[in-house]
Amino acid sequence: MKSFDFFDKLKKTSQEELIRESTLIKVPKGTVLYEQGDICADILFLIEGRVRVSRHHENGQSVLLYYFEQGEQCNVNFTSSYNSAPAVGTAIAETDLEGYDIPVDIIAKLFVEDKEFQRYVFDQYVKRLDHMAAQIEDIRFSSLDTRILNWLQSQPTKRINITHEELGERVGTSREVVSRILKGFEKNSIVSLSRGHIDVL
Repeated sequence: MKSFDFFDKLKKTSQEELIRESTLIKVPKGTVLYEQGDICADILFLIEGRVRVSRHHENGQSVLLYYFEQGEQCNVNFTSSYNSAPAVGTAIAETDLEGYDIPVDIIAKLFVEDKEFQRYVFDQYVKRLDHMAAQIEDIRFSSLDTRILNWLQSQPTKRINITHEELGERVGTSREVVSRILKGFEKNSIVSLSRGHIDVL
């Protein structure tokens, strides 16, 4: 827990309790950490890796809510655990993960007793709201082909290992629509399509 920015600002008793109660865990890529509708029992503080949190609709489609990464914890996880409420999304490990698993009663106690920890939690909520506000703005004001192209061009490599269904989740549309737009991109020599990956030209 010492690697988290907020840790050194906590009360000494809070630091000691976190160290005593946290359990270091490793999670392989592709693991579902919790599913939409689950009530989470513990809270994960991530020190390595990246987690995707998505909301699923009854029609089978899903949309990306946000990612959380090193030095962060998940707002959906926190809210579900803290309030004993069903999770509003599903969290999947996009990479191998390493982090600290902490019982919710310890986190609830710190949230009430330590202002620095409370500030950290609210900072996480501000970050998620900023992301979702930007996402809503994109959906409202940017065309879908622009959003898909921007997403593809923002990736660190030219070859992107992703299915059309997964890409649809990230930009908020269906697999069929993504496939149609990508075929148009391929026709115009913007991308090259293969099973399971997309090459940006």
